[in-house]
Amino acid sequence: MKPPRSIAAWSAILALSCALAPAHAAGALHRCETSDGSAVYTDSACAAFDAKPSPMSSELISRLAMDDAAFATDSARTRSLSNAIRTRRAPQAGCARSPTQLSIDLLASFAMGDVNRIAESVHWPGLRHRQAHVVMNRLQQLARQSLIDASFWPGFAGGGGSGAMQLTFARPQRVMEVGVERYAGCYFVRF
Repeated sequence: MKPPRSIAAWSAILALSCALAPAHAAGALHRCETSDGSAVYTDSACAAFDAKPSPMSSELISRLAMDDAAFATDSARTRSLSNAIRTRRAPQAGCARSPTQLSIDLLASFAMGDVNRIAESVHWPGLRHRQAHVVMNRLQQLARQSLIDASFWPGFAGGGGSGAMQLTFARPQRVMEVGVERYAGCYFVRF
């Protein structure tokens, strides 16, 4: 006997939600690892606990996604990458004027796989040639990966920064935290 159409549709939606769920899962919950190896679960940036981002297990992500019905309706978390590409600012529009625009720019640039568009979101002032070359090589490696989430956390970057951006990559699933700088009225990530 075939399952009723509504159950099959719900199962497909649930499976898609779990597949697209970021490493910090529903409700912006993050898993962080401290220097002694213990795990911290928080809704703040890992840097606030002097810890590094660490991916959650797929099973935990699935359970959190099922428990949090609001996650499925949160448009910021469920927007498609094609929508991010459409909402990315045009190069002639200048720079990201808000952390939200910076997040959209990063998601779209990674979806396009365009390292030069990713580089537009990087804070370059003050880097020497050799340092900039290292950052560009790193961006070329990262551009080959699927970015599934970019979450901004205000005020958690050291050295007077504007905050931190947690970048969640799909395969292998991992989270990278980078600083966010406000410079000349614009927001940029710093690697």
